[in-house]
Amino acid sequence: MLSNILHDSMRVCVTQWAPRIYNVTLHASSATIVAVAVLENGRFCEGQGRALIFDAQIYLGDDCPALLAALKYFNADNQAFDPVGFYIVIARVAKMEPSANISLDDQNRESYYDLVGDVVRLIPIAKDGVSPLYTPYIEICGTVEHVDDLANTFSIDAHQYVSSLRTNSTGASSTSQRPFKSILPVECAFPNTARWTKSSKKLMPQPHRYISVTGFITGRKVKTVQGSEPETDRFTVEVDSIVFLGRPVVVKSSGSISGPSTSGTPGKPGLKFDFSQVPRPAKRRRIEEN
Repeated sequence: MLSNILHDSMRVCVTQWAPRIYNVTLHASSATIVAVAVLENGRFCEGQGRALIFDAQIYLGDDCPALLAALKYFNADNQAFDPVGFYIVIARVAKMEPSANISLDDQNRESYYDLVGDVVRLIPIAKDGVSPLYTPYIEICGTVEHVDDLANTFSIDAHQYVSSLRTNSTGASSTSQRPFKSILPVECAFPNTARWTKSSKKLMPQPHRYISVTGFITGRKVKTVQGSEPETDRFTVEVDSIVFLGRPVVVKSSGSISGPSTSGTPGKPGLKFDFSQVPRPAKRRRIEEN
């Protein structure tokens, strides 16, 4: 009888604690940006307590329009923010997707954004104490999607979870039936300096190789669909370091879109700050590399 009771108890336990199997796709990649950013238009996220969304402008150079990102920040300390503020920002980012949850009154303005992300750390800086004219430094881990030997470039689509691109149980966004692609697509190139050109090692990675890259975002490529505003398709990165991490199992993508290089994007309304307001320092002579 005791054995029957134990047997029944064990059967109940097994029934209650049987593991559930979920269909989850894991991506061995990430995208984190570190930059001096100008934050404005702070607004609350509906139903998310102290979470705020900011419009963040990030400098890319005098000849390239600034990046515009919608960054979510959890204001745990109930910090007060000026209408326009300068900050050092560390954030997990992905390319903007239509219908992202960024608390816009006019959803048509989404096309003006390049990035969407979650702030990891926000460091305020005095407006007169530092220049915002620094291109952003970024770290990316992921698999090489495409290599262009003629242009000497390679591309990565880094899958990065961002809360504003969270989908519902059906895999679609809360306001759209189209699933989000929470990725940061980049095209990387080695600078034409002695450090890279005189290297005896083969630095160009092979397709489907898993690598870690750090570097500077220098611009963007856009794609234009007839009847709609141009949107960012891929960001260009000047490589600062590269680490080869192995060769994972990669699911082949269905295709890719190659947008033309451009230095022009539509004007972005509703922003008070413009980088043309910043006085340019006198140029210094560059120290040539040996």
